[in-house]
Amino acid sequence: MKIPLEGKSILITGASSGIGEATARACVTAGMRCVINARREDKLKTLSKELGSACSIVVGDVTNEGFNQHLLDESGSLYAIFANAGHGLNQSMIDCNMDQCKELFELNVFSAIELASLAAKQMVEQNQGHIIFCASCLSKFTTPQHGVYAASKSAIESMAKSMQMELKKDNVFVSTVHPIGTRTEFFDVSAIRSGKEKSTFSSQSPAWLMQPPEKVAKAVVKCLRKPKPEVWTSFPMRLISTSFNAFPRTANMVLSKIY
Repeated sequence: MKIPLEGKSILITGASSGIGEATARACVTAGMRCVINARREDKLKTLSKELGSACSIVVGDVTNEGFNQHLLDESGSLYAIFANAGHGLNQSMIDCNMDQCKELFELNVFSAIELASLAAKQMVEQNQGHIIFCASCLSKFTTPQHGVYAASKSAIESMAKSMQMELKKDNVFVSTVHPIGTRTEFFDVSAIRSGKEKSTFSSQSPAWLMQPPEKVAKAVVKCLRKPKPEVWTSFPMRLISTSFNAFPRTANMVLSKIY
């Protein structure tokens, strides 16, 4: 049975660009009310103006102490959250900057889990809800230069699986979304953060490994209507990731040649 989304509310973090921005558009189109969050106020205001009265904004950094509770207080009654805020690093493990590693985990993992845990309390009380984490196909394997990012997404996936089992009895769904490479500013921002002028990830990746953010957004809405534990936006990549886990030596050889 499909869940009707009309009139339900969703909070989306990291909504100033990319997957978060596209998901906000898709959710409003599906009849939902969206609360969008990011640090870039100008981007949020532009998107909110486009989406109209169905969209409201809360500007701020989800890694700041106390902000996630403030974010939920400002959002009001929610049916769903999409913990999407995150960034990457484009560094070899031997040269990784530990301060940057900690910052990445603060955003990609700890802030997302804190937000989800706080939201879950509200959802348990109302005996319904849906928590969606933006994971990655790299939660199952990794590529050179992206070990820290992949590790953060593996952590999110493991924690989400635990929440799935814990909250099932309370009618609260928990899902992880596993996009492949997405055509957004993500890779270039990650490269700049890592002291590089431009990312080579998208240019090195085969065309079939890259997709528009709208495809991910469509998959999120589909999951909201018909919840499932894992959402993959590429069936071939899901099969490949399974094979990579079964045959790690082959995976290392293939990925080292591509990247």
